[in-house]
Amino acid sequence: MELVLVLSLEGLNYYGYIPETFQAKPGQTESFELTEGDEDLLDKDFIGPIDRLCNSLIDPGDVDYLNAEQCKLMLGWLEWRLTEPINPRLETIYRKLVEFANKAIELGTGIVFDL
Repeated sequence: MELVLVLSLEGLNYYGYIPETFQAKPGQTESFELTEGDEDLLDKDFIGPIDRLCNSLIDPGDVDYLNAEQCKLMLGWLEWRLTEPINPRLETIYRKLVEFANKAIELGTGIVFDL
């Protein structure tokens, strides 16, 4: 389980609209590893609101991709959520997602959620 920031979409194949990052060249992606406990935390706090906000299909046991426009929507939610009381591990994950979302927006790419 991981979050994958796509730094360049060049040369990647797609499964539907999802870039296949497992075949990315070195330096083409940046990853953040998640644990099974993280999956539970995200399922309870993040997945529902983000799926509704971004019209996405993030789900435990599945893969989805948020493009730069969806990352803008997610970024606003994350920035709000980080002002509220939060589990310390979720804070770490959300801060990484803020970093990844800002880069994805800047590069016109996105983030693969492999839960």
